[in-house]
Amino acid sequence: MNDRWQLVFDFIKAYTRKHGVGPSYAVLASGLGMKSRANMHRIVKRLEKEGLLQTKPKKFYSIKVVDRSIDEVTSL
Repeated sequence: MNDRWQLVFDFIKAYTRKHGVGPSYAVLASGLGMKSRANMHRIVKRLEKEGLLQTKPKKFYSIKVVDRSIDEVTSL
């Protein structure tokens, strides 16, 4: 994961912890000082492909962090 992807992932985790819902692409772009929501969409889709996030199409605030703690415990 490169630095920008990590920054986006960390922002999503922090925003979700603080607000109880995942950020929209507009909030994500604004919070990270970027202008392009399309760029945020591309990064989120990449993180989703990596299995770190889940999204629901055509829903606002649908970005969710995947809880991998169960996978980590069962692999011990």
